[in-house]
Amino acid sequence: MKIIPSLGEIVSKAKNTFNRFPVTLSWAIIGTFFTLFSIENDTFDDIFTGIIILIFALGISWLIATRFFLDQFKKKNYWVFLIPLCFLTAFYFSIDIDAYRIDKNSIIRFFLYFIVGHLFVMIAPFFIKWDKSAYFNYLKAVFISIVRSLFFSLILYLGIVLALLAVKHLFNVNFKGDRFLQVFVICIGIVNTWVYLSDFPKDIHNQLTINYTKPLEVLVKYILIPLVILYLIILYAYSLKIVINWNLPKGWVSYLVIALSFLGFIVQTLINPIQKTISSLTIRRFHPWFYYLLLPLIGLLFVAIFRRINEYGITENRYFVLVLAFWVLAMTLYMIFSKQRKIRIFPLSLAIITMLVSFGFWGAFSVSTKSQVQQFEKVFTDIKNTEFSTTFEKKNQLRSIIRYLNEKDELEKVTTIIGYNPKTTFKTESHWQLQEKLMDSLDIKVTDKPEKPYRAYYYNLDDFNITLDLKNYDFLKRLYINLHENKNSINQYQLTLTENSNILKIYTGEDLIGEIDCSEMIKKLKDQELNYNLPLNLMTIEQHFKMLNVKLIFQSISLSNIDDDTKEEYVSNATIYVLIKEKNAE
Repeated sequence: MKIIPSLGEIVSKAKNTFNRFPVTLSWAIIGTFFTLFSIENDTFDDIFTGIIILIFALGISWLIATRFFLDQFKKKNYWVFLIPLCFLTAFYFSIDIDAYRIDKNSIIRFFLYFIVGHLFVMIAPFFIKWDKSAYFNYLKAVFISIVRSLFFSLILYLGIVLALLAVKHLFNVNFKGDRFLQVFVICIGIVNTWVYLSDFPKDIHNQLTINYTKPLEVLVKYILIPLVILYLIILYAYSLKIVINWNLPKGWVSYLVIALSFLGFIVQTLINPIQKTISSLTIRRFHPWFYYLLLPLIGLLFVAIFRRINEYGITENRYFVLVLAFWVLAMTLYMIFSKQRKIRIFPLSLAIITMLVSFGFWGAFSVSTKSQVQQFEKVFTDIKNTEFSTTFEKKNQLRSIIRYLNEKDELEKVTTIIGYNPKTTFKTESHWQLQEKLMDSLDIKVTDKPEKPYRAYYYNLDDFNITLDLKNYDFLKRLYINLHENKNSINQYQLTLTENSNILKIYTGEDLIGEIDCSEMIKKLKDQELNYNLPLNLMTIEQHFKMLNVKLIFQSISLSNIDDDTKEEYVSNATIYVLIKEKNAE
């Protein structure tokens, strides 16, 4: 028996795979090389480059699903690939960029479409034709292919990395740190995709023999179903507690009910082809008893989510939970009353719903914005009727609504409520300043307790009217630093922010090159009347070390204080243009 295939067999299999999936693999190869190029040219963290890379990553599952969809037809109409390609292009141009960042709605849409693409892969060959045995075998093949491709890619990555490290330490050959990231990109972008598609069966609808292995039966019978029972016991016990104490359910219970529902649907998918023939009583009785027991918990789910909506309005998260609640109810009723019970309805319906909620006046973003504007009007009117004196909780609720609308760039929608447009009244490029200026202008007094002693300051550079002088410097990179991220590097140098000290430390590897104290600059900034569009000289620090010269130009800097016993503010995060000159390079 041949265990290790020959090089010729590998090449032949790779060629056959490309012939079957030319569009998908070409897309993966182009996306991978684009990513490699961006890493090599130090543009990987550029916002526009990042968007293109995300589009390439998003397209893989959509193109795979399209190819599997075409397998249902004898005539291969390859023009169908234009549909996902046009969709990806439209999504690219729909992405909003505000202040060097992707807006929140576009990020959420990316994840929604990423989920939709993978759901379509789960059902693509079964849009028209249906057989529960073939579908079970298809899902099994998908799962095995994913595990196998990830395993092979990981082994290859670790092998190459160890080889590079061996060459580096044994032969004193220095590699850029980016080489390891580039190897990872190749393994995930090309190798993983190619291996995933290489052994996928062509005659999917002819795979009718069910091979229900013992490990799979053990997984379902002794792990998944007991977990379902455990969650049912916990949720029913919590329901009993609600009845006894006569308290409304907590919002967190919504996630547990939805998780239980998904777990039950997964079990149903795994046991569907053998449920009537297997000897296990637990598996044979899973349907319909699980769905009968789930119905009361769905009622608990609706009570919990409507309570949160009634108190605080609809946000994207609550909208998605509400939509999932209706979907879970619909799937439960379908499994109880339908005679067909085609399992493909799970991923198909979820994919369609996920797609629909991503746009339109009925979508998550429009409904959430409208709801929060209504909440703002309600809370603002209540505060106004009490002559702008209210509780700390209600003031904080209003602040949260303002922050939410500001993050979505929708603050102008409160114009008719407060009598002026915050965006035109408070002329500032800073989102943070805009929401703080609006809140300060309302001059709301707290009646029940003092506000939390938290002070925050934000300063930004007038970087629309500056030109960076690169003379006498070797490297330039724009970095975002904060107290929780210590992987900010320019070439082989790393910058880290020290907590409660206003000190930036520069390392090469584990060796400390030196420290830069920002205290003097911060003192000058706090003496300014304005905190935005500041001149270049106030936001610049130069430091000379034995190994290199460093210039830091702060595009923005945030200070905060949460200590009751001191009035000192410290750097919490900053965006910096870092320029470095290596002295030994002269």
